[in-house]
Amino acid sequence: MAGDHGHVTLEFVSLLLTSGRSTGSATAPTQNGGRLGADRLLLLATLVCTVLACAPFFRYVLWLGDEGIVLSGAEKILRGERIYRDFFEFLPPGSFLIGAAWIQLIGPSFASIRVLAIGVIVACAGLTYVAIRQASRSPGLAALLTITWVVQSQGSWMVISHHWFATAASMASAAALFSALTTGGTAPTALRLAGFFAGIAAMMTPVQGAFLCLAALGLAATRPDRRRAVVGVVGGVAIFPLAMLAYLGATDAIGAAFYDIIVFPAQHYADVNAVRYGAFTEPHSVAAMLFLPLTLVLTAAAAILDRQLLWRDPRCRAALALALVAVPSVFPRPDISHINFVLPLAFPLFAIVTPHLLRGLGPVRRPVGLALIALAVVVAGYAAYKKIVPIVLGPLREVSTARGVFVATPSPWIDVVAALVAEIERTPPADGFFFYPYSPMLPYLTAREHVAPIDIMIPGYTTPEQYRAVCLRVVRDARWIVIDRSWTNPLMLKAVYPNMRIFDPPEMREFEAAMRLAFDQVVHASPVFELRRRGANASERSCWRI
Repeated sequence: MAGDHGHVTLEFVSLLLTSGRSTGSATAPTQNGGRLGADRLLLLATLVCTVLACAPFFRYVLWLGDEGIVLSGAEKILRGERIYRDFFEFLPPGSFLIGAAWIQLIGPSFASIRVLAIGVIVACAGLTYVAIRQASRSPGLAALLTITWVVQSQGSWMVISHHWFATAASMASAAALFSALTTGGTAPTALRLAGFFAGIAAMMTPVQGAFLCLAALGLAATRPDRRRAVVGVVGGVAIFPLAMLAYLGATDAIGAAFYDIIVFPAQHYADVNAVRYGAFTEPHSVAAMLFLPLTLVLTAAAAILDRQLLWRDPRCRAALALALVAVPSVFPRPDISHINFVLPLAFPLFAIVTPHLLRGLGPVRRPVGLALIALAVVVAGYAAYKKIVPIVLGPLREVSTARGVFVATPSPWIDVVAALVAEIERTPPADGFFFYPYSPMLPYLTAREHVAPIDIMIPGYTTPEQYRAVCLRVVRDARWIVIDRSWTNPLMLKAVYPNMRIFDPPEMREFEAAMRLAFDQVVHASPVFELRRRGANASERSCWRI
């Protein structure tokens, strides 16, 4: 058994060190068959490991924030509301329409939503493996990088997110690009697919998708059949955005969408969300935080040692372009969560450059290769120990909601959430609610209608006009309001938004005063939440001062 284990380890290192080499021997068919079998086995292992890493979080909820933006928006669409016209969102429509379609077909239960989340993350892992494998021709390295990323990026991020949708589309585009650029002659189908998935990514996360479209066009222009290749990419890119444009045209929302998606983020989102690179990095995520700049440094070193490396092979050009797409995609909020979402774009370049540099180390390349493998195992193991093992071993606190039972790590926070949900369950299901200022998961979990046309109300992000519009809508249509006081605490806001300058602008003070006047009956109070019922003093006149 020890001898077999040693043979497998040496073979794994050999795959890492000899990626991209061809044998040219008489036994090539047999070797190719063996490599194909190893490739499939390692892809299967990658997918299984991804499912296992996600499974402990199937019912887990970390907080009541961003995941609910997509789910709440999807349910509004299903109720007949028009995105951008009847309610505000600064994201493109792709994620909301996917969420709405899933809820319509499969159902709104918490379990069904988690099935979608696992499916998207598994797709991300599989496509990442394929892209790395195509770039490096090393299934061992593809599995190692993908599994390490999956394990350390999980923990608290198995959620429905436009970032996961964008990652899946981006890696599908990357796989198609590598296929097209390494195929002799024309590759019209692969190029159209590369453009098609890049267009989808643009309708999920605009910056990432836009740069990916530019990268695909630039790489297509390097092919011998330049004109046909560029036309193929352009044709693919146009499909999904044109479909979204047709949808917005049918709902008379093109102008409103332009403001919400383009103008508003440029004026209000970027500044308040700015953080330093790698913000909120925990010890188990240090490797992820360093990976992107390290890959670019290694690429620069390889280029200095071999000036032709990046351009003589189309795989290198594609890998470099994808890694460069990752750089602007993490901004304006390059914290560890956003870094993790785009890391797969840099994996193909790392998988090409690192073996190239190792081969230049001569006799020490094998020990260094083993050390790198050991480092990846340690990173994955430590991340699993810190994030996955505690969830597996428990204990976990269960909270019963209208959409099913979810769990969280025992804490005072989850206790007050459970108490609030229990109070909300006692209210009439048809009553309108307003959840303030940042709890978009609560409308979904409690199956209550959030009557306001905006989900997040944060100083510096929410405009005076939005405060006034929300006030008028809530006073008119809401029977209850839920206030999360943690998101009105300047200490909390400063921790999450270190670039925020004003924590209680006049419009926010007037808005909160109007809410207290109109909803003056406190039904439930805890250190975090208040549940208030509409009183006799509710009047739209209270909103006029905002």
